Amino acid sequence: MNNVKVKPQMAYVAPPRPVVRTEPAAPTVFWKDLSVIGCVVSGLLLSAMIFALLDPSSGIPKVREVMRFQSQLEGEIEQLRAENAQVLNAIQAMQTDPFWQEKIAREELNMALPGEIVYKFTE
Repeated sequence: MNNVKVKPQMAYVAPPRPVVRTEPAAPTVFWKDLSVIGCVVSGLLLSAMIFALLDPSSGIPKVREVMRFQSQLEGEIEQLRAENAQVLNAIQAMQTDPFWQEKIAREELNMALPGEIVYKFTE
């Protein structure tokens, strides 16, 4: 006896054929109604969003107005800060500079050094 092994042959099996429809499947009434309702709701939401954006009392025009007002206020703040710095410098000069102290004493308090004669002119 021969020790030759013979492989058993398998039978050929064809792959399954795809199902080809000759006519399109008709949508059910439920899905048809749902798509119409979805389109209507989407249209309403879109128009509400556009109205909200373009509404002068609360939309984009209002945002631009608020931004203009904010930039105007920021300009005023910078102007007031510069004015504050000038006033603080003047106060510091009046407290430390003898010239300013003498000037204020002479003009505001009507003071004079000993031996000086003060002349006042009226217009």
